[in-house]
Amino acid sequence: MPTRPSHLLSWVACLAVASAGCSAGGGTRTPTPGRDGGPGSDSGTTRPLPDAGFAGCSTDAVQAMEGFAPIDIIWVVDSSGSMSNEAERVQENLNTFSGAIGMVGLDYRVVMITTSGYVAVPPPLGGSPNYLLIDRSVSSNEPLQAILDEWENYRHFLRRTAITHIVATTDDESDLAWEDFDRQMLTNLERNYTFHAIASERVAPTFTNPTGACSSGGFPPDGAAAPGEEYYELAMARGGLIFSICTADWSGLFSTLTAAIAVPRALPCVYPIPPPPEGMELDPMRVNVGYTPGGSTDQRIIPYVGTSDGADCTAGGWYYDDPATPSSILLCPSTCAEVGGDASGRVDIVFGCQTFII
Repeated sequence: MPTRPSHLLSWVACLAVASAGCSAGGGTRTPTPGRDGGPGSDSGTTRPLPDAGFAGCSTDAVQAMEGFAPIDIIWVVDSSGSMSNEAERVQENLNTFSGAIGMVGLDYRVVMITTSGYVAVPPPLGGSPNYLLIDRSVSSNEPLQAILDEWENYRHFLRRTAITHIVATTDDESDLAWEDFDRQMLTNLERNYTFHAIASERVAPTFTNPTGACSSGGFPPDGAAAPGEEYYELAMARGGLIFSICTADWSGLFSTLTAAIAVPRALPCVYPIPPPPEGMELDPMRVNVGYTPGGSTDQRIIPYVGTSDGADCTAGGWYYDDPATPSSILLCPSTCAEVGGDASGRVDIVFGCQTFII
């Protein structure tokens, strides 16, 4: 991986004579005022040091590493009877789609929400660790609701550091307003996402097509049941693509979708933790992340927000990749965006003071 020279990771020197964050044999020593470089009282008593200010820390700078963000794709397919032709097109093109993403060298996963007999994705994607099928009947008006209803069944498959794309394929309108879906999905993901719609545009209504849904020709006309306006609105709000469900040749549709999703995006916010000095052990709850914006000398301590499985990134912060045996520190998406956009800022991993938790 290439290094990101503009953001330095600093590891506080873990010295046997002065560190409160390391131990020989697994224990930690409680720092005392006047002895560990932190704030103390005039009386010089030995009550525990309030870990604030991080004044006793000395650092050795190492470069942080930069990689590409993984991609998670949530795909929901309306499994009502009128969607049989469209389901076949999804099935025919999905392996080509995933193969194209794989050729770019991206780490991707696909969640498919639909009836198992409706979209049966063959190998190499189907049956692979990159693919999760949520076997559920999705009626014509509920694709957005189905994504929310099945959250607990696929949330474990998503990565917190992933770029998330959602694709809905339907020939009808949603009973759930796009604003309500968007609000709940943001709460679930704790990060932004991109939404793509394969649904019907609105056309001029006719005697044989009073709903104003798109038509793919024939007599009587073959086409969508209703315009998918909620899906189109959501795609526009979330910066995604819009495709007509009445498109005859889906190869071009999938090529365009692939080009939009298979975009390598830098992830500068994963910081590997260097090993502590020989004979010492890391105390994960005496580690902090400091951020100094470019042009400033004031360091802000970023809060720890929990484990990788349950971290609450709503207000930003950081978490460990594995709280039991941590090897990396990861910044929440909003914090990552702030740090990643600061070309001259600095990130320090401060070792030795009680972890700041909000």
